[in-house]
Amino acid sequence: MKQRTKGLIAAMVSSATFGMIPLFSKPALDAGMDTPSLIVYRFLFASIVIYAVMKYYKCDLMITMSHFWRISLLALINLASAITILLGYAYLTSGAATTIQFSYPIFTCLLMMLFFHERPTFKTVSSIILAVIGVALLSGIENGLGNMSVKGVAYELFSGLAYAIYLILVPKMKLDDLESSKLTFWVFVLSFVYMGLITFAWKGSITTPPTVGVGFSIVMLGLIPTAVSNLTLVVGLRVIGSTLTSILGALEPLTAMLVSIFWFCEPFSWIMGVGFICIVVSVTLLILPSNSAQDTAKVS
Repeated sequence: MKQRTKGLIAAMVSSATFGMIPLFSKPALDAGMDTPSLIVYRFLFASIVIYAVMKYYKCDLMITMSHFWRISLLALINLASAITILLGYAYLTSGAATTIQFSYPIFTCLLMMLFFHERPTFKTVSSIILAVIGVALLSGIENGLGNMSVKGVAYELFSGLAYAIYLILVPKMKLDDLESSKLTFWVFVLSFVYMGLITFAWKGSITTPPTVGVGFSIVMLGLIPTAVSNLTLVVGLRVIGSTLTSILGALEPLTAMLVSIFWFCEPFSWIMGVGFICIVVSVTLLILPSNSAQDTAKVS
């Protein structure tokens, strides 16, 4: 039970810190930073943070060639999700984009059923439904979806699918011999390298932060919604598995909503309140002890 509690807390911290992405990315984008360059800096500073932590605790950085190829695959899938979610924002409102990208718990559940023969429990299915409804209401989906761009929807669905695949592969890639910090470090380093190459091929250069304030926002983007969130994500995936971790990801849009209300002073409606309650109930269902071994078993 202590391990399960650790996994649940780690997954919730991960999703909550992910939800702080707009707090640090919006100032940088508004100041003229392009998306590819922002992603490059995000993984660069996240790599530096994890490296500093590992050096402080004198952790070994070495990996085998077998590790390298498997981590490379994880890094590329992680990048695919990071790139397409931001590309989708160019075609959709943030509310609609958030709602569609949150398809990843459904993708995770379906992929686990199809390829790993996992049978979702009634509690799991109920949590997914409540979480999706809650995110839809929090994201302002009640304003209508009739004018959405097909390209934008495709980007966000692909982002959700890529993230679901990442959540599944982390505990399935037989990397348990690597500490969470080492695995996260190398995913970040390779993401930085690959994104740098993509950016030079795409844009020809990497944009320099225009002000010290923008630079600070980028550093914080690499620290909180990247380094902290991914370290705790790996812990959650290894302890409680892909399905539960993906559903607890509902805290991401919930955090984003709180940031928008208290930091950007955006209005709060009763519809959003209902969405808030749906997410709280969804997360509570998962946290409550279960007699089902399937709900509590670690994904190996």
